[in-house]
Amino acid sequence: MKYIDIVGLSGFSVSGLLFVISSIRAGDPFSLAGSIVWIISCLAWIAALLRTPNS
Repeated sequence: MKYIDIVGLSGFSVSGLLFVISSIRAGDPFSLAGSIVWIISCLAWIAALLRTPNS
């Protein structure tokens, strides 16, 4: 199950990167900040999953 979680969170991280690109192109600092927070949160969640033993 952990593998599926990591794949899903990786997809969310890629989505965040696309939003970063979109917000830079649009010049929207609030969307840029939110996208960066989103990516950091997804990466922190992935790190937590990788540190825990398989369930």
